[in-house]
Amino acid sequence: MNETVKILMSRDGLSKDEAVKQVVDFFKAMKEDIEQGGDPFGWENDFVSEFGLEPDFFEDFIFRLAV
Repeated sequence: MNETVKILMSRDGLSKDEAVKQVVDFFKAMKEDIEQGGDPFGWENDFVSEFGLEPDFFEDFIFRLAV
């Protein structure tokens, strides 16, 4: 998730706080949905749309859920 924050800061000109908030908000919404039975990979398209990054970066979010 740190790599996503760095990219949002450099590519989109977001401050560190703004980038962290965007990432954390997305992760929390995804985590809540998955805990309620949602499909983790259903979020992959949302991730690509939200952040404009390749799905490879999404794997970091999924691995965080396993920890």
